[in-house]
Order: sequence, then structure tokens, then C-alpha cells
Amino acid sequence: MGCGESKQKINSLPKLKVKPDIPKKLDNKEIEIKVCLLGDVSVGKTSIASRYCKNTFSDLYINTIGGAYQQQSVTLNNGTKIRLHIWDTSGQDRFRSMTNLYYQDAQVAILTYDVTNEESLESLNYWLEQLNNKVEVDNMILCLAGNKIDVEASKKVISTSKGKAFAEENNMIFFETSAKTGAGIKELFQAIAVKAYELMKNK
Repeated sequence: MGCGESKQKINSLPKLKVKPDIPKKLDNKEIEIKVCLLGDVSVGKTSIASRYCKNTFSDLYINTIGGAYQQQSVTLNNGTKIRLHIWDTSGQDRFRSMTNLYYQDAQVAILTYDVTNEESLESLNYWLEQLNNKVEVDNMILCLAGNKIDVEASKKVISTSKGKAFAEENNMIFFETSAKTGAGIKELFQAIAVKAYELMKNK
């Protein structure tokens, strides 16, 4: 896909509110939350979004240029409906300045790593530094997703306990996921919806 075509596609997507506060519930309509997926190339961010929104998975690697958009609704136990606007961002270094445009008005960031790649977890410190001020000022919700847990045990180099420790240290919701099998995907986004609703209610 050429850059010109990609830019046209992005511009045609629905515009989201720039204001970073958790949106209030309007009448009986859905609460709208913007979610941004961050992380290195090939950790499976696109696959996580596709599995959750479309219940599909492809082994074919597709490089995201800028950001790709999908959406899905969640109904909480109390009947509240929350629409998640999910942006999958490019993990390539040359697109990082563009990525800032996608997460600057997001209420939730899912930092994703590949459980078979130690470096993919370490590189998330970059995104934590970028998001640090936003988390404190805007009460941004941070999540950590350890993806590709469907691999053989011998290929998993980042243990569950290490991922959990990283999440606890940085006050993040933690889930291990598999976009391939769907394991942990719905639970991750359900937890996000619940947390977002709690923050909105408390405000």
C-alpha cells in the first residue's frame, strides 16, 4: 500500500475527541473510549485488534503505516455500553513521530510485547517514558499485553511472573494473550472497559 493511499484512508476515518478526559455518558448512549496499541514491529498488535473486533487471525504479516482503526462495543454487567475505538500504531522507528498523534488523545494505551522476544519487553520503557506525563495528568489507563502465548513452552523466553512484575512496577493492567487462539483477548478489553467506567464514575 502506498503512502498516499494510506494517508487518504486515515483521513477518511471517523474523528475522535481530542479532549483526553474519560468521556461522560450522554443520555443512554454508549460511553466512547479511545484505545491505542503500542509496541515493537511484529509483536502482534494488529492481530490482537483483528481478533477482538473481527474474530479473525492471519499469519501474514502486514506492516501498519501510521495507524489502523477498528471499533468494538462492550456491555458491562450493569448494562452500561462502552464503545472502544481501537488504534493500532506502527512499531517502526521512522513512524514514531506520527504515532504520537494517535495516542495523544487516547484514554487507554495497551503496551504489547512478544513473549518469545526479550527485547520487545525492554523496548516498552521508551513508550512508558513518552506516556509518563500523560498518565499523571490525564489519568490514562495503561495495560500490558504479553502476546503469542500459543507458542511451544521452549520458545517462551519471558515468563508470566516477569511480565506481571513489569506491569505491577508500572501500575498496569496485565494479561497474557494469543491473537492466534484468542486466549486472553476478550478478557483484556473487558478489563479495560471496566477500569474506564470506574474512572468515569469516580470523576
